[in-house]
Amino acid sequence: MRITESRYRRVAAAVLCLALLSGCAAGEPDGKPSGSAAATASSSAAAGQASGAAPLPKASVKGWKVYSDPDRTVSFELPADWIVQRQAKPTMPSDGGLHLNVRDASGKVVAELHTRLKVPKEKCGPGEAKEYSVVLTESAKVASAGGKDSLKPLFVFRTLLGYQYFGSYGLTDQAGGDGIFACRLQNTVAGPKPVGVYSFANAAVHGAPAPGKDTGALEMFGLISEAKAFTQTERFKTIKQVIKSLKVHQEGKA
Repeated sequence: MRITESRYRRVAAAVLCLALLSGCAAGEPDGKPSGSAAATASSSAAAGQASGAAPLPKASVKGWKVYSDPDRTVSFELPADWIVQRQAKPTMPSDGGLHLNVRDASGKVVAELHTRLKVPKEKCGPGEAKEYSVVLTESAKVASAGGKDSLKPLFVFRTLLGYQYFGSYGLTDQAGGDGIFACRLQNTVAGPKPVGVYSFANAAVHGAPAPGKDTGALEMFGLISEAKAFTQTERFKTIKQVIKSLKVHQEGKA
């Protein structure tokens, strides 16, 4: 049967459409194979164009890319060989929020992004507070709804003393504790409606884990001087730049 030119064009267009759709995933859940980092960034841009949203800006660092979730709620910059994956089992409770892992070129989780968080309130009993230190603090120009008990958003690196110094970095509008003691550190910010309370950190909330307990992506140091030295490494500076590049898009779905 002879295929007319117009029918051939329709078939070719359909094949092209299917090919584009198959490449539009914004990263596979953890535990499943994921595409290349470049594919993740390009698929996010394609999804934004298909939805009619404004195209994502180019990364401010040469060789980096911009990631956005499919609903264009948030975006941030990261090195081209890093990947973003949806958490198969969210590590934090939320009201239908995003739960993402950011992995470096070696595959190690360096940050988690959570939105619409439901942060459980925990009481700090007598003798439970641990010594904490603010190793580094910088202002952060990120989305914030503010609040009576909130600070202006900061990027911080703080430690809690347990059997080692447990360090967490990320965005926060919450003070560490009372004086130099705290039961837990909270790396969260009260944001606008699309994201609610969100966290972009290596741990949204943490205490000082006991020996044998999972420490997640927390950094661990034998001495506080080692924690201070860590802030001078290129690795830390790259992670800080990734986290501070976070943008919340009001046009994104709530």
